[in-house]
Amino acid sequence: MKKYLIFFLLSLSQFSTHAEGTSEGGIQLLSGCLPSSPVCKNCPEYQTLFPIEEFSPNTGNLDIEADESEIINEKYFLSGDVKVSSDNLFLSADNVEVSSKNNSLLATGQVKFQDEDYLITSDLLNATRDEEGELIATASNANYQDFSAGIGGANGYANFISKTPTSVVLTDSTYSLCPVNDNDWLIDADRIELNLDKNRGFADNAIIKFYGVPIFFMPKYSWVLSGRGSGFLTPSYSTYTDIKAKKDQYGRKKSSHSFRLPYYINLAPDRDLVVALTWMSSRGFLSEGKYRQLIAPKISSEHEESILIAEAKYLPQDKKTNLKRWLLNFTQEIDFSDKLHLSTQYYRVSDKEYFKEIARTSTHDKTLYSNLELTYTDIDANLSMGFLTEDIQVVNAGAPIYTRAAEGSINKTLLSNTRNPISVGFISTNFAHKKEDESAGIRTHLNLEISRTLGINYPTITPKAGITITQYALKNNPNILRKISNYGLDIDFTKNYSSSMFGFEANHKISPLISYNYRAKKVQGNIPIFDSEDTYAEIITFAGLTSGERYSGLDRITNRNDITVSLESTYRAVDAKDIDKDLLSLKVAQSFYTDNEVVSATTSTNFETRKSYSDIAASIDIAVGNYVFSHAGQFNPDTSKLVNKTNTLSYISSSRKFLSLAFIDGGRTKTEKFYGALPLTNSIHLFGGLDKITSTGIRVTETSGIAYESCCWAFRLAHFKEDNAKGGYSYSTSGELILTGLGSTQSSLNGRIESYIPGYRASLD
Repeated sequence: MKKYLIFFLLSLSQFSTHAEGTSEGGIQLLSGCLPSSPVCKNCPEYQTLFPIEEFSPNTGNLDIEADESEIINEKYFLSGDVKVSSDNLFLSADNVEVSSKNNSLLATGQVKFQDEDYLITSDLLNATRDEEGELIATASNANYQDFSAGIGGANGYANFISKTPTSVVLTDSTYSLCPVNDNDWLIDADRIELNLDKNRGFADNAIIKFYGVPIFFMPKYSWVLSGRGSGFLTPSYSTYTDIKAKKDQYGRKKSSHSFRLPYYINLAPDRDLVVALTWMSSRGFLSEGKYRQLIAPKISSEHEESILIAEAKYLPQDKKTNLKRWLLNFTQEIDFSDKLHLSTQYYRVSDKEYFKEIARTSTHDKTLYSNLELTYTDIDANLSMGFLTEDIQVVNAGAPIYTRAAEGSINKTLLSNTRNPISVGFISTNFAHKKEDESAGIRTHLNLEISRTLGINYPTITPKAGITITQYALKNNPNILRKISNYGLDIDFTKNYSSSMFGFEANHKISPLISYNYRAKKVQGNIPIFDSEDTYAEIITFAGLTSGERYSGLDRITNRNDITVSLESTYRAVDAKDIDKDLLSLKVAQSFYTDNEVVSATTSTNFETRKSYSDIAASIDIAVGNYVFSHAGQFNPDTSKLVNKTNTLSYISSSRKFLSLAFIDGGRTKTEKFYGALPLTNSIHLFGGLDKITSTGIRVTETSGIAYESCCWAFRLAHFKEDNAKGGYSYSTSGELILTGLGSTQSSLNGRIESYIPGYRASLD
């Protein structure tokens, strides 16, 4: 029997909890299975308490089906496979009793309830109104599910459910964010309140169970129902070998242990704070805090968000040294406008051995930089200006170096829209040094360049000329003035063709280039080296050879009277995006010198001899689908051998499935680097990395681990081996368990794993 009527209890639809993301009832949820995303590949097939029913298309009406119905004393009695449907709710039961006198409803026997957000099955469901007209709904022996949130929706069982428009109270209940019938973990509590006004969940006598085993108990527990909220994050446990640990009779160092418990504090929508306490068995208790604040959103897509981050770690008394150990790291990035940007950082630790003995990471860093930099960039006006001041702290095996106590710079291109652009650059730097006997001072550099593109279609001929003036005002040394002029000519034979490569339609660009450059030869052995390095020391590259600049920095400027011949050929897919690599890129270059001497970077040495021609710099890069191969080599024509080379091969399908191999032969130093991740199943993957100096046998870093990821929990175990720069290795093993909605994947492991395995995304899904 089927009846259609205007139903006076349409307000029953208010039974919906409107939890607005109860599935996000924890802090910083895992991002693997969101309501708007497809079912994750590592999740079971999405299940609901019962098949989802379609609502009635008749707005304002109820569709009712029942085997039998009768009206007695203003009550409707429906029995036998009762189905009630409106445009926003569905109810089925063996028996339904509706009273028009007190606006109440009672459903019994195999009750199934569905609204826009929740599914409920129970033996009995009652709905009525209080004196203020608010709807109160109750159910006993009920299973519930927030199906609107998809796989991430909360579900569980309650001996008794009481629902008002502002809260849901669950008595003798369970609560889980795992899929239905697959509750790998859950909260078992005497009482759970979902306060919709406060967007919080509260549990009394809560026991967190993992595969039925109690792992945590709290008399009171609270979490956020939607979005971010304060609460405990994922704890992590590690074992490690302390660098100062004593050896046993077998020469082995005793392992130590650490346990880290973080707590997240949601201060405001634009700021938060993470505090943590770490117990290190060999050192003591380390407390830490990390504060983040969004100062301003992005000004444009080319900019980043303006943000402030402050981090501090403090060990009041190291059990090994009896010293106070600490770390301070403050960074701030602010865009005052689309042209003006401020960047600041203050980075310090208590002592140079902090990373080796306390942090057990970044042990190969040599310096920590603190700086303040203000930059102004106007692209339309071809103008840029900057001010920088910096300081360093030497850590690990580092040694003092020059720092920029203050630096100001300005660059401007005049007549940029003509065939005769003029480039003007000015930079003045006050170099400081920790050692008093070093030749610190102020270096002021002016650079002027002019070029002209001749009115010839092919080839493109560009003559150029310039002059550089550098003034050194040195402490305890005579001032030095250096003037060097230069001129040159570029002949560019670039052509573009339509072609194909590896089955793709491609644009083929071939660029033969002949460049002649002259620069005056100047004695420079008396000038201190503040920031210049020899870029030819390891390998001569195509970019370095064609630029004509052997030294980075301005303390050495090479003499030139040479011709450089280069050829570059690239194939690029016609539909390639900016981030895509060229299908094929071939580059080769060589320089020919008329002067057999060149400016030297050796202290107190003016010139060094060289051949009449350079080694040949060549490279080939191939990118097809997920495969990328690169080779760069330095070929000596006299010996017909590659004296330096770099080979890399990578396969990248995702951050969970990739392999990257690199072999670097720098002549005196040979290095191998291996990074990768391998999925064993949809839920389990291995990851690892190795950075080894093969010429010495030293393994700089070695990382290995395994991770499991599912819809509602994840686990990771990682092992680290790191050269301690003292003839030995430091070892540590860390593990963490993440329960979706109750913990964050942003643990202390993430940064360390990602720094040791480039390309791997350490956040667990």
